[in-house]
Amino acid sequence: MTKDSSVKKQLEEAKKLHSRGVDGDKKAVKQANEILRKLRELEPNNALIEAYYGSSMALLGRDAAHPLEKAEKAQEGLDALHRAVAMDPSRKEIRLLRAHVCLRLPESFFRCSGTAIEDFTYLLEKKGDKFTPKQAEELRQHLATAYRNAGKPAPSH
Repeated sequence: MTKDSSVKKQLEEAKKLHSRGVDGDKKAVKQANEILRKLRELEPNNALIEAYYGSSMALLGRDAAHPLEKAEKAQEGLDALHRAVAMDPSRKEIRLLRAHVCLRLPESFFRCSGTAIEDFTYLLEKKGDKFTPKQAEELRQHLATAYRNAGKPAPSH
């Protein structure tokens, strides 16, 4: 097995665990984060790995018991997501991860609803990338929520 296929296989496993973690499986979050931490060392310039690592850190923050640990992990995750977008700003999957994390973080503390608005708007306006009608509607609903979180009126479409 080549290094590339091994990394790809591990990333796919981490993505599956991450998805279970998003749904509330705390053990899966820890497992995903462990895999992603190792993959980051192997491929520090891989934007997708950085994005999933950032999202997994935010999930670890969600699951942390102490408020300070929650905030530190969430901020580390947000920083990694910003790095990932800077590395590959046109990658839909990365923008979607950052948008979802920013949508769920408390606006009063993290002030990132504007970033969620930017990412959801980018995804909805990107030409060539098609979403199913249901996916597009979910993105529009998330965009409206991000506007509400930011205390701004949502634009009418």
